[in-house]
Amino acid sequence: MKKITLLFCVIALYSTANAQEVVWSDDFNDEDISDWTLIDSDGDTNNWGDAFVITNELGQAATPVSLISRSWQSVALTPDNWAISPAIDLSAASGAISVEWITQVASASWDQETYSIHVGTSSDIATLLTSTTSMTETLGTEDDLGTPENKSLDISSLAGESEVYIAFRHWDSVDQDYISIDDLTVTAETLSVDEFNSNTFTYYYDNNSTTLNLKSSTSVLTSLDIHSVLGQNVMSKSLSKADESINLSALTNGIYLAEIKINGQSKTIKFIKS
Repeated sequence: MKKITLLFCVIALYSTANAQEVVWSDDFNDEDISDWTLIDSDGDTNNWGDAFVITNELGQAATPVSLISRSWQSVALTPDNWAISPAIDLSAASGAISVEWITQVASASWDQETYSIHVGTSSDIATLLTSTTSMTETLGTEDDLGTPENKSLDISSLAGESEVYIAFRHWDSVDQDYISIDDLTVTAETLSVDEFNSNTFTYYYDNNSTTLNLKSSTSVLTSLDIHSVLGQNVMSKSLSKADESINLSALTNGIYLAEIKINGQSKTIKFIKS
């Protein structure tokens, strides 16, 4: 028997409502991290961003374009490298807030890379180190396949802060290979006036029937775009009724963001397929 996941939201005329939305992201595809602060604390001149893709012995890409730090580069390295994001505005955020990212290490036995993520209201390293919103882990698995892994951290305690910084520290590793950080996303419940103006809109996802049910009491729904939390478009659909049920059985299990449009106005909602 399938577990039923039910998410429900009602948005009324000129009222305020909470919706889960991506408030900040960086996929590093432009290879531009000029707005990040990079600190080579160990002083070996090797740092995050010295390379954005790791290639294998055949010259083929072993990682996507991503934020990369090395613990080996022709010689053994003992990194203590910091990458600190630009300021992220969470002043309009409330409820559940999370930061999500993807890690990858070498597909070999030298894959034991240790890193930390620290999230706080200052970009100062000493302050970030005291943040209770932190996590440290050592990557690498017994199969040595170098499989990308999805990670997340609850940062709900920082709701309402106008300046929030995310810092990745690659450290406590020696003579391994590399760590890759990719598709960094912050999602939050944002408090705002209804983007659908005079429409009353409801939705719920029924995991038992794998359908996303959408309804507007006053206007026709015009389009639907569904993205993964990594920003990949997984479904686009034109709509023509005020009441729509969308079959999502083709989607894999995971967290999705759906953008619905009514008369040129749009709303982004979040649902979980499990």
